[in-house]
Amino acid sequence: MCQSNLLKRLLTFLLLSMCLLYAQDQAEVDFKVSLDYSRFSIEGGVYLDVYLMIPQSVFTFIEVESGWEAQVIFQTALIQDDIVPYDPDRWTRTYRAPNRQSIAKLTWVPDISKFYVEPGDYTLQVTIVDVHTKKQQTMRRPISLKLYPPDELAISDITLASQVIKAKTENEFTRYGYDVVPNAQRTFTSSAPMMYYFFEAYGLSGTGDYGVHAQILSLNGDIVQDFPLSTKKMPGTSVVEWGGLNTAGLGSGIYKLAVEISDGATNKTSSQKRTFYILRDTGSKQDETGPKDDYAGLSASQVADIYKVVSIIMDKKEKRLFEKSDDVGKRRVLTAFWERKDPDTETPINEFKVEFYQRVQMANRDFGSESDNGWNSDRGRVLIKYGPPSNIERQQSSLDQKPWVTWEYYDIEGGVHFIFVDRTGYGSFQLVHSNARDEVQDSDWERYLE
Repeated sequence: MCQSNLLKRLLTFLLLSMCLLYAQDQAEVDFKVSLDYSRFSIEGGVYLDVYLMIPQSVFTFIEVESGWEAQVIFQTALIQDDIVPYDPDRWTRTYRAPNRQSIAKLTWVPDISKFYVEPGDYTLQVTIVDVHTKKQQTMRRPISLKLYPPDELAISDITLASQVIKAKTENEFTRYGYDVVPNAQRTFTSSAPMMYYFFEAYGLSGTGDYGVHAQILSLNGDIVQDFPLSTKKMPGTSVVEWGGLNTAGLGSGIYKLAVEISDGATNKTSSQKRTFYILRDTGSKQDETGPKDDYAGLSASQVADIYKVVSIIMDKKEKRLFEKSDDVGKRRVLTAFWERKDPDTETPINEFKVEFYQRVQMANRDFGSESDNGWNSDRGRVLIKYGPPSNIERQQSSLDQKPWVTWEYYDIEGGVHFIFVDRTGYGSFQLVHSNARDEVQDSDWERYLE
């Protein structure tokens, strides 16, 4: 890279870090915006869709001539080695309400940002600024963008969507003539049970037929729903697939959508999975003839799968009660647990439950691997239990020291920290020490660095 280009990109990074200078006194907040992304193939590179799901009512509305409105600035950028190799995407949204009372009833809205980039490891940075208060939130996610081999059968990421319909006019959500409206939360409820999916497949032979097979799996990979194989004529060496599944029969919990594509001419197959979440409403009228049971109809193994994750935030008494109960009792323990945690029983959605599954989603995305779920890792467990850390300090490996990372929480127990060490050298960071209550404490933890 020539010196002028390097200087330009360094300046871009500085500008990005100082974006929105007018907000010098801005405060870092959590706007509860959900972030997701999907990666697709383009010639010589990767096409990246960045998805946001935005709760309009959390922003500051002011009275204007036509009612009330909030203004929000969004900026997405890919950072690599402290430079910004591609121009950030920046845009402004205005959210409106007819009167002050209706602000709280505003729905969540999707948004999207796009990049066409070379393969590599990046940090995806999303900055959100409430114009009227100058408060902002910055989200960062490590993201690996790899080329799809042209001579191998492969599937892109699966985009989970709230809607896929024929486009009347082209807009930011339009793909191949259809509006694919992403659901960045990947969460579906009783009031919105339809889950749509969209993906691309590459490396087909281009002749004969190909098949698409979809399944819904439990957290442990057991088949919950098995859909018939769909066989179609091959239009070329790549195809675009989308469809819709009704999740009404699924109980609250964590699931995976698995899709497999098969080439009839070569008998090659490729598969892809995407985690999603079911939240059953708690505000609907219940049958007064018996106690409420949100998990009725689920098998014992499915309830056990859900408990494995939920137990991360349960106390010892709740865990003992669950483990001593029969199958019906276990379902009721889970239902009662969420009821106790609901911060506002007047709303149809349990906000605590929503945030919990958002943390699970983040843990799976950031710390998961092909062999294990992110929630089952040490960093995933800490993230789910305590939330995102206030500060992260990373120490790279050296000839005589293994890599390690420290998470700091300023507002918990007067300030606590967690130290994770990559003891195996394969990116699996284990918790070796913390000063938080009921966590592993080892004053001699530095021996694991050797």
